[in-house]
Amino acid sequence: MAAQGRPQRAGAGGRSKRESILDAAVELFLELGFDQTSMDAVAAQAGVSKTTVYAHFGDKLELFRAVIACGGSSLDFDLDQAMLASVDDPQERLARIVLKLLQATTAPYYLAFIRVLTVEAARRPELTETLRSLGVPHVVGLVAAALREDARQRGCALLDAEVHAGLFVRMAVAGPQMDALLDLEADRDPVHFEAYARWVTAIFLRGLRSEELPDAPDSAIGQVFPWLSRAYS
Repeated sequence: MAAQGRPQRAGAGGRSKRESILDAAVELFLELGFDQTSMDAVAAQAGVSKTTVYAHFGDKLELFRAVIACGGSSLDFDLDQAMLASVDDPQERLARIVLKLLQATTAPYYLAFIRVLTVEAARRPELTETLRSLGVPHVVGLVAAALREDARQRGCALLDAEVHAGLFVRMAVAGPQMDALLDLEADRDPVHFEAYARWVTAIFLRGLRSEELPDAPDSAIGQVFPWLSRAYS
């Protein structure tokens, strides 16, 4: 199963055993879910021995986390590539970040894993921890840096930049991602995504620039923005 929107690893022409195992695991986890995927099945799908699978991954949970981490690393790389071009305008930088996020998080590959995690969450809450590696901490840092730069250029300070960054990410991505989850056949028009990215960025920055915002409540840090909890603990 070559899932559309699936991250591509370098050197795809000459697969290592570890990469073959990860590819097989992706196909089986997406098709069967976590519980119904066995290490034996992954080994057979990858064309390696079960011993080889365990030599690379200690257990099925570690394998699942490695699969998710590949997606997170790919998103981190795409975001960094988008930022390589010198962009002095923080608003333009934020719009580019939103566009990359929309492209990644509405891709069928990403949505399929969200579905797997949702189905398994009640029985295996430890699986939801893997969401932390889907690019979220990295993108929050990139957004926070852009928000600080915008405040600096305007000659003011922005308190709780990471919290505002987390809020911005949620506001920008949640709606389109929910639409995509409800309708896999929905049009992912890049022109629409770019217009949406610029629109939501402009609205958010208008709010930051025109109001004196209060500090975020402590309760927001671990509940609304769980990926920031360690930074504030």
